[in-house]
Amino acid sequence: MRANKPYQLLKHIADGQFYSGESLAQALGVSRTTIASYIKHYSELGLDIYKVKGKGYRLAKPLSLLDNEQLAASLAENSLQVFEQLDSTNAWLMQHQQQLDHGQVVLAEYQSAGRGRRGRQWQTPYAGQLCMSMLWRLQDGIEATMGLSLAVGLAVVESLEKLGYSGLALKWPNDIYMHGAKLGGVLIELQGQSDSEVSLVMGMGLNVRVEQQQASLIDQKFAQLELDGEVVDRNQLAVTLIQALNQMFEQFSSHGFAKLQQRWNHYDVFSGQQVSLHFSQDKQVSGIAKGVDQQGQLLLEIDGVEQRFMAGEVSLRGQ
Repeated sequence: MRANKPYQLLKHIADGQFYSGESLAQALGVSRTTIASYIKHYSELGLDIYKVKGKGYRLAKPLSLLDNEQLAASLAENSLQVFEQLDSTNAWLMQHQQQLDHGQVVLAEYQSAGRGRRGRQWQTPYAGQLCMSMLWRLQDGIEATMGLSLAVGLAVVESLEKLGYSGLALKWPNDIYMHGAKLGGVLIELQGQSDSEVSLVMGMGLNVRVEQQQASLIDQKFAQLELDGEVVDRNQLAVTLIQALNQMFEQFSSHGFAKLQQRWNHYDVFSGQQVSLHFSQDKQVSGIAKGVDQQGQLLLEIDGVEQRFMAGEVSLRGQ
């Protein structure tokens, strides 16, 4: 990624130290007025930047920015591209997939139109998430993709546990939880035929740090990876997750979801609880969550009978 001048400014101040407007203007070859406009731009994107007379500008906390060269050096299996800003990493890959190889990875510091399930907007704090998409190709048709979003979530929580995080769980079919709150989500989009090659774009967003300004825009309880003032190295996090996803995809493409079923059920956030499964505003069923079957379908015990569901949105009963 070739850094534009606003992004060069952000790289200068990413360490959380004070920098005068004059020194920044000299470093970037622009006016101090232009520096002030860059600062305003990033403040509007949710970054907490102090301005102190006589000292200059400083980020409230140091910021871990993505480094294309560092990522590429650690990920020989994958072609990789980092953007400062995109509407959506998934949308970019869907648009360019015909020209790209299996395993292509796209990351962005900021998504202006990130999407969650059912087209909902996914709030993306600037450099406060890991926003990433991967292009995968399966040769066995659409049916072979059943359970893939669950496999992706499983790879993520198992990787985070290895990095030392605790309290991780999965909510069928796309959500990643930590300590009972939503940490991130998975969105898979596909193109293909029932009996031929399928192109899959796997998108993922994980909360790393959510500034107070951005937190006010999120309409549900959420979790984040940065705790107690620490700064998470988003490059290391990306490398760990991409390597785990490469391995998970190989396992999934060879064996499907069946061999992952019990591992996924181990992390089921609603296991054994009374839940509601919503299909639309006026249609839902309720029952006891019993995990998933070997195809990744949700199991609900309804009036003593176990039933399977391929679609819907789960919530605790009464919520």
